[in-house]
Amino acid sequence: MADRPAPVRLTGDVHPDDYFRFVERDEIDWEVWTDVLRGKVAGAAFRGVLAPDVCEQIRRNFWSSPVLERPAAGTSRNGHTCGAPLLGSKGLDQYLEAAEQVRAAVDDLFADTGDGAVPALLDIYREHLERQGVRLRLAEHRGRRAGTFKMRSRENSGPFQLAPHDDADPLRHAPHLDGFEVQRAEHICGAVACVENGPGGDLVVWNISPDLESRRALGFGYDSKGYPVESLDAFPKLTVPVGAGDIIVFDVSKVHAVGRKEQDGTYRSTIQWNMSFLDATTVLQWS
Repeated sequence: MADRPAPVRLTGDVHPDDYFRFVERDEIDWEVWTDVLRGKVAGAAFRGVLAPDVCEQIRRNFWSSPVLERPAAGTSRNGHTCGAPLLGSKGLDQYLEAAEQVRAAVDDLFADTGDGAVPALLDIYREHLERQGVRLRLAEHRGRRAGTFKMRSRENSGPFQLAPHDDADPLRHAPHLDGFEVQRAEHICGAVACVENGPGGDLVVWNISPDLESRRALGFGYDSKGYPVESLDAFPKLTVPVGAGDIIVFDVSKVHAVGRKEQDGTYRSTIQWNMSFLDATTVLQWS
């Protein structure tokens, strides 16, 4: 039997323990949220922020949405989605056009949720930042606005629901997105608001932000999905439970994945978006 090739040795940024941790709160703490955006800590988990009835209404709105995309037969995709993809688009113009086309339908994901859903929470954060002289706005390109949110519902399909990957440098190096201001963002973070999940489906994060040489050694271009687990064994990892009602914000330059659910045939459904400081007085949001 032929020897297996040695796993690629990943190189890149590894942070000390006082950074590579998740802060937990039982309510939204915008100072902690801002610490994540400023690169002071790897992530934060705000538990039970969305009420059960709000989660259920969003879930219903999602499954009845006119722009719900189901995985095509015969593909490896395991996610039902609403919202325009950025990295998965064919180009910046296509993404911006798609974001505008689905904007109203994405807004409708939060219909009949009152002031208890994510848009209302971000309005509070906007006011919090304004008191500090910082503006929160959607990312733009030549006067056209990015998407606000995506929603995705996944089932089990292999050892992970979502394979190990990183998002920040791949986004910065994506040639089809050249010129988009998010490529200049200082510290790119992802936010996830969970509306449905059972046991399993945890967020797993490794303390490595791979460099371009690592990705090239694995044959990756700007898309980095699918780091072999053995290439990550040398790095500390955090497993962060994600339950319905929780909101998580974290550094997406770190390799991260979504673990399997304990029970097949059940869904992990989340609202997703990105945020980052563009400069000292501007925070961007996009999806």
